Amino acid sequence: MSQETLEKIIAQQATTIQNLTDEIKLLREQVAYLTQKRYGKSSEQMPLNRQTSLFDEPDAQDDGERPRRRRSDYYL
Repeated sequence: MSQETLEKIIAQQATTIQNLTDEIKLLREQVAYLTQKRYGKSSEQMPLNRQTSLFDEPDAQDDGERPRRRRSDYYL
């Protein structure tokens, strides 16, 4: 093969690599967005202080118990 042919092949491969790199970047952004949308905070959630009790028990804030952790307090 001639030097010119090899340079054309290298240029084509460089273009292909750049296109694939751009596509991977876009796909990663889409995955991050969809993951946040699926597992992020939901607009349907109510704050803990406004939730209704299932058993109509008074709030136990001064009983010395540790506060319950919300799901959003944990890291994935």
